[in-house]
Amino acid sequence: MASLNWSTTLSAALLFLAKLASCTAPPIPPHIPIPPHIERDLGPLLSPGARIILPTSPDFPRVASRWTDVDRPAYGVVIAVETEDDVAQAVRYANVHNLPFLATSSGHSSWRRLAEFQGGMAIWLRNLTRFEIQPDGESVVLGGGVRSIDVITQLWPAGKQTTSGSCECVSIAGPALGGGHGMLQGQYGLLTDQILSARVVLASGEVVTVDADGEHADLFWALRGAGHNFGIVTEFRYRIYDVVKPDWSYEFFTFSGSVLEELYTLFNQLMERQPRETIVWSTWMRDPKVDPVNPTINIMIFHNGPTEELSEFTKPINALKPVGTRMGVTPYSKLLTVAGFDIGSSVCHKMPGTSLVPIDVPNYNVPAIQDWYDKFSEGLEAEPSLAASFTMLEGYSTQAVQAIPEESTAFPHRGQKLLLASLIINPIVGNDTLDMIAAKWAEDMRSASSGGTEKRHTYLNYATGTETAEELYGYEPWRLERLRGLKEKYDPKGKFSWYGNLVQKEPAREVDEL
Repeated sequence: MASLNWSTTLSAALLFLAKLASCTAPPIPPHIPIPPHIERDLGPLLSPGARIILPTSPDFPRVASRWTDVDRPAYGVVIAVETEDDVAQAVRYANVHNLPFLATSSGHSSWRRLAEFQGGMAIWLRNLTRFEIQPDGESVVLGGGVRSIDVITQLWPAGKQTTSGSCECVSIAGPALGGGHGMLQGQYGLLTDQILSARVVLASGEVVTVDADGEHADLFWALRGAGHNFGIVTEFRYRIYDVVKPDWSYEFFTFSGSVLEELYTLFNQLMERQPRETIVWSTWMRDPKVDPVNPTINIMIFHNGPTEELSEFTKPINALKPVGTRMGVTPYSKLLTVAGFDIGSSVCHKMPGTSLVPIDVPNYNVPAIQDWYDKFSEGLEAEPSLAASFTMLEGYSTQAVQAIPEESTAFPHRGQKLLLASLIINPIVGNDTLDMIAAKWAEDMRSASSGGTEKRHTYLNYATGTETAEELYGYEPWRLERLRGLKEKYDPKGKFSWYGNLVQKEPAREVDEL
């Protein structure tokens, strides 16, 4: 039986395509002019460390860069802020000069309407890196630019941990505003469930503190699940926990596509007894060394406990005779490295031609999964230039997620246990024909994976912007009614409507990206 190393194969392939695509991505010219005296007028209002970075600056490509160039915004200026007041001053300046503004941190999203942001101001939050464990040992104050890797590596020496995103390079605040899934969610809840309070710059430039008991308790509710619509989070107090079991066992498997029906039927059974400490991930990808024709099915099982417990859980998976396996033990601080989602991995490199098309489901609809797999395989065969594309089927534990009442936050998807997504890797950015082929293929796969359900659910942080408001924010009428009422209260001019803007009846402007 072969030793499994498919995450390394995927990483190498994606890194090669990222380098290729970066040579072919065309620039998008800005269309909204920046005031010619912005440095003279705004500069004195900012802190000494803040910077006004124009497209002529050699630093502009770095601060304006995003994970993908598909539907990317084109900034006329980037304000690299150092303090909360810098954010407020930038917002006020933009309002005075009628500039659209976009708050960004690590630049991860697949929201297509961002392509309409041509010119205007980006407020770059990456330097808001405050990290202070509080005296109670139960919370930490984080700046709005802190990333998953920062939280993991700085909490670990203190014997602490908390829910953070499943890629080290994404921020904490961005995913948390849309819910936020992660490896520890079965034990502690979503990222958004860890927020105790936040400092928020509103559309007017006013700065407020929000929590569950204060004057802005209504905004605190909205912030946790629909937060991109309401303000820029400059810092927040976040729950942390003692590390009780530092080690995680893992077991990886590779299967041919011929066992798909048996495998995902089994996964439905395993979901019924999946411990809160266990994560079940799978991906499909082309690996000619395993199968020269069809995509392989690659499984990653992680368990916060000893290998004996994991082996008991995976025994029926092994009975299906995988073509490759790999086992090991790692501390939580290195878990994302083992998974291939660490800061040095391909998924944390710039991937200019990548599109992500998602859907959330409560379980594995096996006929729909088979249909999705077939369409994925057909697409790879029909268009070889898209051969690096892959899928993700994320099966986090949900015990702590579902223990929190649905109505207590704006996050509406606590009953959806699985995140499904197709990632289309297009190495030739700007090729209209290939773009159209990729887009149709992606939507065909999303339709297949949904199984024809009339009420789709989509995780906001993975969304494309083609979804309905109900898909993103829930089908209960009271949810959208409440969100729209709060939008009118806190952002009546629609300044924060570039991302996740479907809580509004009429589209307008703005985003706090991941």
